[in-house]
Amino acid sequence: MILWLRVTLSRLQAVFLKGRLDREFDDELRDHLEALGEQYEAAGMSREEARRAAVRKLGNQQQLREANRDYRGLPLLETAAQDFRYALRTLWKNRGFASIAVVMLALGIGLCSCLFSYHNALVLQPAPGVREPARLVALQAPVTYPYFESYRDASGVASAAAVFIGPVPFGIGLDGAGAGRPERIFGHLVSADYFSTIGAEPSLGRFFDPAKERTGTAATVVVSERFWRMRLNADPGVVGRILRINGQRATIVGVGRKGFLGVFPAATADIFLPLTVDAAFAPELAGDVLHNANSPVFNCVFRLAPKMSIAAAETALDGQTKRLNEHAGKDRDTNRNRRGRLIQLVMAGGVSPMSIEQRSIFAGIFGLMMGLILSFTCANLAGLMLARGSARGKEIAIRLSVGATRSRLIRQLLVESVTIATIGGAAGLAVTYGLLNLLSDFLAGSAPFASEIRVTPDLRVTLLTFAISALAGAGFGLMPALATTRPDLMTGLKGAATAGLGRHRRFSMRNLFMVYQVASAMALVLVVGFMITGIRQGMSRDPGFDTAGLYLFSIDPARDGYSPDESAAMLTRLPERLGRLNGVEGVTLAEPGPFNNLAAPNTDVSTTGPGAQESTHRVSLQTIGPDFFATLHAPVLRGMEFGSRDLRSDPGTDAILPAVINHSAAKELFGDVDPLGRVIRQGARSFQVAGVVRFGMPSFFKKEAMPTVFLPLTMKNLRRGTKGFRVAFRARPGLDFTAIRGELEAIDSRLTMFDPRTMQEQLTMLDRSVQYTTAIYPAVGLFALILACVGLAGVTAQDVARRRREIGIRMALGAHRWQVLRLVMMQGTAMVLIGSSIGFAGAYGFSRVLGSMAAEVAKVVDSNAGNPMLSVGAPLLLVLLSAIACYLPARRSTTIDPLIVLREE
Repeated sequence: MILWLRVTLSRLQAVFLKGRLDREFDDELRDHLEALGEQYEAAGMSREEARRAAVRKLGNQQQLREANRDYRGLPLLETAAQDFRYALRTLWKNRGFASIAVVMLALGIGLCSCLFSYHNALVLQPAPGVREPARLVALQAPVTYPYFESYRDASGVASAAAVFIGPVPFGIGLDGAGAGRPERIFGHLVSADYFSTIGAEPSLGRFFDPAKERTGTAATVVVSERFWRMRLNADPGVVGRILRINGQRATIVGVGRKGFLGVFPAATADIFLPLTVDAAFAPELAGDVLHNANSPVFNCVFRLAPKMSIAAAETALDGQTKRLNEHAGKDRDTNRNRRGRLIQLVMAGGVSPMSIEQRSIFAGIFGLMMGLILSFTCANLAGLMLARGSARGKEIAIRLSVGATRSRLIRQLLVESVTIATIGGAAGLAVTYGLLNLLSDFLAGSAPFASEIRVTPDLRVTLLTFAISALAGAGFGLMPALATTRPDLMTGLKGAATAGLGRHRRFSMRNLFMVYQVASAMALVLVVGFMITGIRQGMSRDPGFDTAGLYLFSIDPARDGYSPDESAAMLTRLPERLGRLNGVEGVTLAEPGPFNNLAAPNTDVSTTGPGAQESTHRVSLQTIGPDFFATLHAPVLRGMEFGSRDLRSDPGTDAILPAVINHSAAKELFGDVDPLGRVIRQGARSFQVAGVVRFGMPSFFKKEAMPTVFLPLTMKNLRRGTKGFRVAFRARPGLDFTAIRGELEAIDSRLTMFDPRTMQEQLTMLDRSVQYTTAIYPAVGLFALILACVGLAGVTAQDVARRRREIGIRMALGAHRWQVLRLVMMQGTAMVLIGSSIGFAGAYGFSRVLGSMAAEVAKVVDSNAGNPMLSVGAPLLLVLLSAIACYLPARRSTTIDPLIVLREE
């Protein structure tokens, strides 16, 4: 081993000391010649005879020098360097070809890197400041604290466990003079072992300690580095300062590291409070939730024990949940997920909680697009390399005829391809930066969490970019290199244009490349169309109410210092007080959900159908105040909506509440049966349908409105109010939020308005979120179409050049121009039709695979399968553009002069 290392270092050194070692070897040769000459002179030869004899004895000095260089150096590295220099000279002489190839590669690799940057930022990127994120998992749904304690104590599943509630809004102010009005900041309520479980470390002070953060002790708080830098002016002595949180005093004990915003950065947390603080700090802690078996509000995070897989942990926790349900006398089997379990674990070490299935779907979609983009980019460039090999037929034939081996030429051509790919990769990285910056500028502030997740190329993206470049170089260089190094030497030496390509074949390698390009482009355009249409199809839907003149704002009495009874009394009077303002036509209350619902339905309810058969459905459950639909001008199709009597009611836990359902829920739950008076059950609660309305906020992947069940706000909701309330009012033009804010000040100076906006602004914000999600997809589809058409035009132009003699003879024998045009167009048309058919089938096949993994994707594919804009429009567009791409070079075939062609023969 030591000897091999010494020899390798010696050879590597020889590469960089080539001149000095050559001079030393020349001196050694000269010494040998002189010594041999002296021997021959001593034997009686003359000086000239002795020198000639010494030269003959020593042999060819140049061959000796070359052999010495091969022995002492690294021949493969030196040959590669020579090939690289030759490739650069060759590409410089053919700058037009090199420019086209680099531009194609830059666009293809840039799009691949851009897609991977999105995938990396949204799926693969670990949460900042978290240790061993791959070992962190979380429950998909919140549970009660007693259930968590049982999970935590289950032997062998987790080495550490913690819970948190969040994101939770807080009214934050600094203690002391000049503190100003409290600012709304989001944070988490966490167990004392939260930071040790996820492996976070403080940059200043300490994190929570179970021995210190106990019930009854002074309140403490940990702040993020961002909060410390932006709100506390990066004060190095911040530990020990006092924050006012919802009017209560808490001592800062620590500052997180840079970038750390909680276990899920998508749901950012700038402050962290222990669960042991008084309920005055957070209404979520009211009602003794730590001992309440009916408050499933805790998000559980586990660090898996060594050698414990996610599947095994999920099975163990599922069995534990069944035992807990049996012990508590609960029947929660209706909450089984698609795999038939009560418990599902998600990956908790990333930007947002994501199950393995969801990660697979993301990886499949991004992987398909990246694979298609890269493969048909390589296919396009391979066609160009074949054409270039045709033009270099004479050069290759001469090099083969003078002794160059085929393997040597293949290696040279591969080095040339890899050189182009490397330059294209560097240009592609620049394209990636440009595209991402352009998208960031275009969508600034519109992304759901744009300020927290930076979609920028990091080291992983950079390495992938150059790995793709190397793969592309081998991909588009190998097959053309093999084809162009098998020429007919006699034809090639004569300089024929077809050297290395053989006679015309209907299904040549170039044609196969072109069929694949068309198939890839078709598949990519359809898959992109499915994604864009699926995401956007619900966003353009009529929400079912009049958005003009409708305004929204939020209030949170519990965080403004109101007691539960004070909050209920104020909220009961608020609609009436605001309704007295001049220009206000209607006011209503709701919990935050109805105007913000982009998520999938998340509540299981059951209904009893004909024959007493019970069925389970998943809906969105929302809580609204009186005159909600009247204020929105949403039509009530059947029955009636809630009134002020419902708001002032205080029903018991076993009371049957009235419910209003939207038209989608009526169809989902009851089909064609009249829903009025029918009963809906959700766990132990029961609701009776009192009305049907036409209402449905825009949502992803939803062609129809989301099935929604509306429940009335009651005094119990007004007292609890842990999530705050959304106030909607309709006003005539000329009224703005200034008058509303003044009225709130008149009601109570503690009451704070936040997040004011018009309904149109709310819908625009949701639509901008969709634009952010779909921004990259149109560029991918457009690139696929353009590249396929460019490749088809190139193949058609090559076909015209290759068949020039045949076309000239046909025209000399009397063929009309339209017959020649049809002859050339037929081949391009056949490739387009075959490729489109393959791509069409491939797109639907892959979409079915994704649909088997996610029900929402399956619905998108099924609903869009008959969409003429996709199933007919996309193929027609590709065929039309391809026909134009074929026609332009094919038209040149009609201008061939047969006399000139025959004279050349």
